[in-house]
Amino acid sequence: MSIKTQRKDLIALLESRAWSQINKVMQDEILQLALMMARSPDMTQQQMDFQRGSIWAAEQLLNLPERLIHKLEGDLALEQSTNSAMAE
Repeated sequence: MSIKTQRKDLIALLESRAWSQINKVMQDEILQLALMMARSPDMTQQQMDFQRGSIWAAEQLLNLPERLIHKLEGDLALEQSTNSAMAE
């Protein structure tokens, strides 16, 4: 699969209604975890660390398509630069 095709597919994913629904659900769950942490003063340090890790992982997943698009755009620019340098 070409870099352009991968980029196009990821952009289509980000613009889809399905991704919008997933994003909304995950944002709501992140908020619920944060509120649970704020309202539970008796949480152990391990529980707090676990909750923070869960929030971090969810945010990383939500940002993954955008990060992949940026990476592919960099790869595409490098590929185009290499091809133009070889043509000279």
